[in-house]
This record gives sequence, structure tokens and C-alpha cells, in this order.
Amino acid sequence: MMFNKFVFCVFFLSVATFSSVKSQGLVCRSTAISKCKSVAGYVAPNATTLANITTLFGVTDFNSLLGANNLPIDTPQSKSVAANETIKIPFTCSCNNGTGISDRSPVYTVKAGDGLDHIARNIFSLLVTYQEIAAVNNISDANSIVPGQSLRIPLPCSCDDVDEIQVVHYVHVVPPKGTLEMIVDEFGATEESLLKLNNLTDAKELKAESVLDVPLRACTSMVSNASSDYPLLLSDGTYTYTANNCIKCTCDLNSQNWNLFPKPDAWTLYCEPSSPADVKVQNWQQCPSSQCTNVYGTPLGKQFIELGAQGSCPNYCAYTGYNNQSRSISTTVANVSDCTVSPWVPSGSSKMSLQHWNFLRLTMNLGLLLCNALI
Repeated sequence: MMFNKFVFCVFFLSVATFSSVKSQGLVCRSTAISKCKSVAGYVAPNATTLANITTLFGVTDFNSLLGANNLPIDTPQSKSVAANETIKIPFTCSCNNGTGISDRSPVYTVKAGDGLDHIARNIFSLLVTYQEIAAVNNISDANSIVPGQSLRIPLPCSCDDVDEIQVVHYVHVVPPKGTLEMIVDEFGATEESLLKLNNLTDAKELKAESVLDVPLRACTSMVSNASSDYPLLLSDGTYTYTANNCIKCTCDLNSQNWNLFPKPDAWTLYCEPSSPADVKVQNWQQCPSSQCTNVYGTPLGKQFIELGAQGSCPNYCAYTGYNNQSRSISTTVANVSDCTVSPWVPSGSSKMSLQHWNFLRLTMNLGLLLCNALI
């Protein structure tokens, strides 16, 4: 009799424990957007391939995985991944009730011999805990899973700005002997922001195998909130294809894209038409025009100059989004920098007539368009 009571108590406590555990995720109080792109650092427990990782995490766009890891677009899915190598996993984050978790993916199919802790620890490398998997799948008994059962894996994430700056939230599992100083050096985040985001009061509170929210600064863009790809956020050293693969956007502080004039800003997103040789157009039969509607018809991503009596104004054609219904890509003319008097342009209307200015402007932009075509 006493044994039966003991078994009942153990069962009751286990059910109560699992019932009280909620999917923690990361703090996500964003009211402006409910979904965004986040990235998780997956440390491969064994040697594998990009194809296997893509399948495990339900990544539907292989190019997005290549872009998140800054791998060449022609990288094959069969590319080997060594044990303990980190692969960045892009995924959609969904924010609800102040918490962010991955939006309905990945989904894992239980195999013979699997347990929740094994799935969390040895398959998903502690990006989630077994309690979080149990909670999101309404599992009261961790031992009740069966082969063939589908389990949603709630990757933690966030869409919140940090200090009023848009960021890409990166999910990082603290390695053994990992320190906050090491993480600051690796990702460029400040110690203050890491402590605040992760509810830590002191760097000494950091624990190995814990999940850390690391804010990666994102390149600024002019993408409209009405665009299908808003918010388009990329961290340094990454790229993505958008507008049904018609546009390639890059965030790269060492980029050579701005090769004719100074960069607009070190953290400006650079977008250009994609190459048909690299990717295939999706959903559209062909890519619509992406030129700016200025008098020169400047191609997306290219620069041109405006000359006036007070000097030169470097401008460029910037990407602002796309619309699937109208099958259109929108662009706008943006300033590379504030208009300043160029040392090689005479100032003052007395030195050159308006007709001469217009002729010089036309000649220089024709030359610039020729240079763009040759580059």
C-alpha cells in the first residue's frame, strides 16, 4: 500500500513539474513587429553535412543558410561539417506574450531510443532544454514519447531593438570555460548589453551550457515596412537573396561594393540585382526593373553624382522593398553623404554657366554609367 502511494506521489509531482514549465524562449516585447529573422549557433555534435543540418532545422531556403554563414552561393549541400564546428541557422522568430520562439519549426521526428534530454542535448546541442520541448508539445511524461512522433523544437529568439538600435539576435550556447569577455571579443557586443539582455547582474553568473542572447548590430536599410521582406536585417559578414531571388543584399564592413565613391556609412546595407547564373527567380517569371526613376535610370546599387553651383552630391540607387501582388521592386535615390564642395569642382556660378554645369553633369554620369557597366 505504501509503495502504491509512493508511486502515485512521484507520478503526481512529475506531472506537476512538467505542467508548470513553460517554453522560456527569449524576452521579446516588440510591438512594432511580431516576426523577424533570428540566427542560432548550432555546434555539430558529430561530423555531418550541410544537407543534414538543413533537414534537421527545416531550413527551406538553402541559400539563406549559405548567406548566414557567408559561404559562396555555389557551395554544395554535400559540403562536410566537422564535429564541433558551428553553423549559423537562420530561422523565423515569432513573438507572443513577451516571449520569442521559432515559428513552427524545426520539427523533429522521434527515433527508437530517443529521450527528450537526448534530443535537446545531443541532437540540438542544448539550443533548447528538454523541459522546453515538453512544454511546447504538451508532454507531461518525458518517457512517453514514441518513435514516429513529431516534436516541435522551440528555438529561443527575439525581435527587440537594443538601445533603440535594430539588431539580429543570435542564440549562443556558452561553451565549457566560456567567459563573457570571450563572447564580447568574438561577437562585438558590449558586456553591458549582454548582462541586461540575459538578466545577469555580474559576468561571473554566466554558466556553461546556458543559452545566451547575443545582439549583433544590423546594417541599416531603407526597406519600407510595407515591403514583403520587412524588416530586412543582416549582421556584418552576411548576405541574403530577397524579392523572389531578384535582389542580393549584403552587410559587409569590408565590402568593395562602394568602389567609385566613399561608402554612405560603414553600416549601410548594399543591395544589387542578383545574377541569373547564381540563383533562379522564384514565384515570378522574370525579375522586374530595379532601376531608380531618376533622369539617368541609375541601376540598383550604383552611384551617380549631382553637380550644382555649390559642389557635388554623391548619390546612389537604394532598395526599398518589393510587392508580390504588383510584382514590382521599389527603389529610391539616397545620399552617399552630405553635399559638400568637392575640391575638384569649382564653386560659384561665376566660374561656370548653368549650361556648362549641366553638360559636365551629363558627361560625368555617362562616363560613370560606362564604368558601372564595365565593373
